[in-house]
Amino acid sequence: MLKTLLRRRRSARAFTLLEIVVVLAILVILAGSILVKLDVLQLRANKGVAASDMAGVSRIMQTYTVTNNHYPDGFDSLIDRVGNPASPGTPLTAGELYGVSRTYPLADGEASLDPQLIGLGQGNPAKLALGTLTAGEIRSLNRMGITTLFDADAGSPYAALGGFPSDHFNQARLLQTGDQVAIVNATLNGSASNDGDAVAIMEHFYPQSAVPGTPPSGTRVVVFGLGPRCTLVGRSGMLQTAPLYANSSDRNKYYARELVAFEISDGGSRARFLGALGADADRLDEEITEYYEIQ
Repeated sequence: MLKTLLRRRRSARAFTLLEIVVVLAILVILAGSILVKLDVLQLRANKGVAASDMAGVSRIMQTYTVTNNHYPDGFDSLIDRVGNPASPGTPLTAGELYGVSRTYPLADGEASLDPQLIGLGQGNPAKLALGTLTAGEIRSLNRMGITTLFDADAGSPYAALGGFPSDHFNQARLLQTGDQVAIVNATLNGSASNDGDAVAIMEHFYPQSAVPGTPPSGTRVVVFGLGPRCTLVGRSGMLQTAPLYANSSDRNKYYARELVAFEISDGGSRARFLGALGADADRLDEEITEYYEIQ
């Protein structure tokens, strides 16, 4: 009798296999919803950090300029060095936007600018294009202290360079007439551009123009990367390290630094800092808007 009673109590306490399966299914569903929520929170945090960094870079650039009466020097050019110039300082006679000649998806060890910047792999036009500097534009940059850029060394295997693609810009170049730089891929007259996002960038920088997005006559917008060799960074600068862009899709394959945009003049007027952009050329107002839209 006692044994029978104990068996009944044990069976009353035990879970059936079906009950265990149901409980496990509920736990899996709950865990999945938590993971989705964590992904959303991570994306929102990335947007917030990116917006904060972009605003900080703009503020520090302005502080540096007021303190030193010129802009920092030694930005990343976003250009691959093609060929073998005789020495740093000779005009870059051939070049390309960093990684533009490679196919997507990138092979192991390859590196590039964000696909949104150069329009590869997504079927979209490029936000940036190559531009050749005139003597007046060189003078425009030089008058504000920008004399040297750092190119990526296209002659070295990217895998052998190690580190982030953002660290591969190590070939110094003194700016000279005929050199190439990255420019915003929008026409100067405010009409249709090769890329709608590029037009949006120009409208962000020039909202008060008669045709929004149209810069003053004879000017263009150049874009550089804020890398670790810039004089704004390090012991003599105002940033301890060059910030990585929080929204970069893959820091191991793509350039993931903040970008800085300048207005330069063919007539030689002083270059003017316009603002910071993300590594994919997202604007500060975009980051803030998307931060609040993500739920």
